[in-house]
Amino acid sequence: MIEITIDGRKCAVEKGTTALEATRILGIEIPTLCHHEGLPPDGNCRLCQVEVVDRGRKSLVISCMYPIRGPVEILTDTPDVRRARNFVIQLLLARSPKSPVLQNLAERYGVEPLDERFVQKGQIDLCIRCGRCVRACAQLGTDCIDFVSRGWEKEVNTPFREPSKTCIGCGSCAQVCPTGAILMTEKDSTRTIWGRTFALVACDRCGLKFAPREQLDVLSESEAEGVPVLCPRCRRIAEGRAIATGLGAQEKSS
Repeated sequence: MIEITIDGRKCAVEKGTTALEATRILGIEIPTLCHHEGLPPDGNCRLCQVEVVDRGRKSLVISCMYPIRGPVEILTDTPDVRRARNFVIQLLLARSPKSPVLQNLAERYGVEPLDERFVQKGQIDLCIRCGRCVRACAQLGTDCIDFVSRGWEKEVNTPFREPSKTCIGCGSCAQVCPTGAILMTEKDSTRTIWGRTFALVACDRCGLKFAPREQLDVLSESEAEGVPVLCPRCRRIAEGRAIATGLGAQEKSS
């Protein structure tokens, strides 16, 4: 364990704990957009900057990417930190001025938008290029989306911007998107995302149509044939009953 100081409060954390994780242990709020607890950190949005004092040297760091390796002091609300965060919010707002998430952040932290000359005009662009969806697809899907183009034209899309043949329609990308930029719709027992429409399969227990066959085929590769197709709710119920049955059997045997 390593003893550190955060905004004047001392605490002990395991070596390798990130600065963001350490601040959350103490209940200190750090704004984030690209960070998600279920995904590897990437530091794309740079909104979670804090100031670290290490052996007398101060520096601004991306808290979700900064591993604590020794006694340091972390400052979360200094003038430099506020200026850095405000600038990040301004830049994101210039690109996605209609994003409710960014508008709320700007109001919350008292951020004035950039001059109108620097604000993107035309169609509404809710994507902030945080990369959550790309990481989710790589980890939970089939790695079928990524960043394409560069600079101002950079965006998240499928290869050649065409409907992906490898997409399984799992919707992981849409579920982790912080701004609602990825459109996924469900209608008439189908799900449409990234230009493809998938038929939804019904749960063997309750009949709810909940997932595309392509997604279930990937998830069930390691399962034995004949295992019933269960929606998340019915699966939790079945697992709970199995645990209860197992505990009951143990009590009888003892």
